[in-house]
Amino acid sequence: MEIPIRLAAMMVLLVTVTAHPHRRHCHMSRYGSVSPSDIRAVRRLHNEHEKSPFSDGIKCQKKLFRQKPSVCDLKASDRLILTLERVTMAVDVLTNMTESPLSEFVTQPLEFFHSLEDDLKHCRKSPLYSDPPSQQLMPWLNHLKHFRERVSSQCVQDAVLLSLTQLLIEDVMCWANKE
Repeated sequence: MEIPIRLAAMMVLLVTVTAHPHRRHCHMSRYGSVSPSDIRAVRRLHNEHEKSPFSDGIKCQKKLFRQKPSVCDLKASDRLILTLERVTMAVDVLTNMTESPLSEFVTQPLEFFHSLEDDLKHCRKSPLYSDPPSQQLMPWLNHLKHFRERVSSQCVQDAVLLSLTQLLIEDVMCWANKE
């Protein structure tokens, strides 16, 4: 019995789509060029936060970046790990701000960074990026952990908000362009 061409094509398509439904490729290149509206939203949040008279952000930001390696100089899996850690911290901070006076400025950056976090977590599961952190990266990861544990939540918020533009443009785009 001969299978009609149309039916055969549909069967191939069905097998291709359903063969590995849990498998998604790690395609971060879409973040290589961040949309101008996302960049504007992050800068708007940054600028509004800087207007706050209660912010001690510069001191906190300096504490956060005391040991920052150049993300672009790290090997691929380390770049992913560091970027994921920083994006996760940003998502945590932005999520906790949904009831703050800056909440109207938080929505778009939160959506962007949450989507990015999901994509980075997916990439972290792929064999290409599943290496443990290198010795070069460990001091920075330890510093991030200690920073979150030792400073106030307001200081963490200040540091993250003041570094969102850098995270978006430097870290994410570097990771995406070298992926």
